[in-house]
Amino acid sequence: MQENPFSHNMVDNESLSHFNLADEQMRSLYHSLPVSMLSSIVIAFILSVSHWKVIGQAEIILWNLLLGGTLLARLILWIFWHNAYQLYSTQFWLWAFRIGTWFTGAAWGAAAILLFAHEDTIYQALLAFSLAGVASGSMTALTVDKYSSIGFAVLAITPLSVIIYLEDGPTAIAMTSMTLLFIFFVIASATRARHNMEDQLNKNFQLLTLTDELNHKQQLEKIINNAQSIFIGEGDIKSALGTLLNETLPLCQSEFGFIGQVVNAKDQKPFMRALVFGSLKKDDRALENFRATHLPPNGEYRNQDSLFGMIMRSDKPVISSHIARDMRAATLPPGHPPISSFIGIPIFSGKEQIAILGLANSPEGYSNQTADVLEPIIKSIAQFVQTMNHEQQHAQDKAALEASTLHTQTILNDIADGIITIGKDGIIQSFNHAAETIFGYRAKQIIGKNVSELMPEPYKTQHDGYIKTHLKTGKKNILGIGREVLGLRRNGSEFPMDLMVSRVFQNGEPIFIGIVRDITDKKRADDLRNQFISAASKEILAPLNVITEAVSLLRTGEQGELPESVIHIVEIAQHNSIKLQKLMDDLIEVQNFSKGDTQLVMQTQVVLHLVEDIIRRNKAFSDIYQCSLSVKTTQKDLAIHVDGARFVQAITQLIQYSLKLCDARSDIQIRISEERSRVKVAIQVAGKNITDSIYKNLRFYFGKSDEKIDHSQFSEGDLGLAIAKEIIEKMHGKITFENRGDDDFIVVEFQQTIKEF
Repeated sequence: MQENPFSHNMVDNESLSHFNLADEQMRSLYHSLPVSMLSSIVIAFILSVSHWKVIGQAEIILWNLLLGGTLLARLILWIFWHNAYQLYSTQFWLWAFRIGTWFTGAAWGAAAILLFAHEDTIYQALLAFSLAGVASGSMTALTVDKYSSIGFAVLAITPLSVIIYLEDGPTAIAMTSMTLLFIFFVIASATRARHNMEDQLNKNFQLLTLTDELNHKQQLEKIINNAQSIFIGEGDIKSALGTLLNETLPLCQSEFGFIGQVVNAKDQKPFMRALVFGSLKKDDRALENFRATHLPPNGEYRNQDSLFGMIMRSDKPVISSHIARDMRAATLPPGHPPISSFIGIPIFSGKEQIAILGLANSPEGYSNQTADVLEPIIKSIAQFVQTMNHEQQHAQDKAALEASTLHTQTILNDIADGIITIGKDGIIQSFNHAAETIFGYRAKQIIGKNVSELMPEPYKTQHDGYIKTHLKTGKKNILGIGREVLGLRRNGSEFPMDLMVSRVFQNGEPIFIGIVRDITDKKRADDLRNQFISAASKEILAPLNVITEAVSLLRTGEQGELPESVIHIVEIAQHNSIKLQKLMDDLIEVQNFSKGDTQLVMQTQVVLHLVEDIIRRNKAFSDIYQCSLSVKTTQKDLAIHVDGARFVQAITQLIQYSLKLCDARSDIQIRISEERSRVKVAIQVAGKNITDSIYKNLRFYFGKSDEKIDHSQFSEGDLGLAIAKEIIEKMHGKITFENRGDDDFIVVEFQQTIKEF
């Protein structure tokens, strides 16, 4: 494998770790130390010679010994740093330099005590300017470190300022003030210079950081481009992944690594299938021998109680700095190359983990930063593995499709419904046996012809235009919707049929599938039923009305007083005649809905107003059953878009049904609420009269049970429930039967609308 030209650019940015402000401060301070010491010796010599005859010679000698001792110690420190600076940390050398600087500053400050000429202002001024020069010079050399520069200036200047201030001469205060101002300006200048230097150092540091990041990015792009070139040229994903891995290893200084695919077993437990292995060595015999002799079957690792298992259960990198001592790691398989440090990086596509990148044996170890820096590599692995998953899934789907084609065709030929497929040009592509029976054509006679051959006019001439409009606009006018249409048999006769059209894509082209059912017999039965209901209503309602009127006259006593035994019979006759009239009205209503003759006038209505009106209308009905009706609402202005009269009719049917089941002197609650922009009207159903069969029928009516309805247990009002459900669904509402705690409710819900003003 070709050596990586950027292999020295470690993932942990080793080239940048030694370049920071503290290191630069240390180098700058120690590099300027010899010049500073030489300047101090020259100034000390001039000061000593000039004061030799003015003050005591013992004081001059003592001061020179103090200063010389500090300078000698700093010289030794400089020699030690120059030869062994790698042995200690940057902070150690910085604090050693600062302490030496402070001692030197104190030695210069001692000059104010030992060399101060009390009676001679000229020599006082000379001493002051000498110390000022030393302080000023130190600021230039020490400007990169505020602790050294400020400490030296304060220790060197402060004693002289104090002594001058304590002198009672006419210039004492002025000299002290000027000295303090000098210290202030020197410190300000040093601080500004230091800030400038820090800014420059930071800019240099940032420039080097950007350069290193750019080089690293270019190297990653080169690795990714090489892998993509192999995939494009050879079409082999494993070869591309192998190249990607082998060129990534030197970037991370890893001895070897692997890329594995994460797959879910049938029990939904993930396992890893090793795809490629890589090593820094060109011919790694140990790794090749392990792959040949000790790799698990199909390279699959299914043990969840290991590092691999932990990686498959984690969304973050799993790092082991010493794998032999890691309790999470299982024993290495026989023949496996030794591992010291390890990182396993889970790779995701969306929220699904699809792969693992494992790296081992980096001398510097691994951290979470490793995964951050390798993010482009990780994304490329995710793309390759996702492509592999798609290819594998495609191969499985293709095999399954080919295996089931014959089986599917057999089913299509034996199914009772006709199934016809056409292309976007309307040409018939398949025609099953049931379709042959329905239309009278053999498949070979009709396949290849336009499907409009199976339609009467005017649909025949309009059909191709329908397809073109759909393909152009994408509107799904009839797709997925069953409807009743007319078909045309081979003999030219028209017949009614149910048609459901769906669309699929094959090789990017739309295929339309039509499922047809001959409903000639059903339509004939419906017509007979409607004729019977119409005839029965005319034959029954007319005499029934006469009977009801006659019974009503007898009951009111207009024809004279009736015997007590006859009165009871008359009441029963009147009650049953009213029930029979309502039954006939309900049958006619059901007929009208089934024929689609009912017209709805949809308007925005306030639910509370409608419900309160229904309660008023049913006051007499509730009094008969000795029950009361109450309404509760979370919001008074909830509105829905319905036909007000039909809504009242449907809710009335439900309320009357509930009243017939309630116990005497009980309260039936009607609750109005809003949930997720849906307005719900819940009608309580409670009472001792409710049997298990009634519960079963309610659940069946309102879609909460797959049990068969108990036709032997039809009760009074069941037809009203069917009418209510038909009305509500016609108005795009929904009706369900729900249990809320200890109470059962019939719940009607509609989409909430904004109240109109």
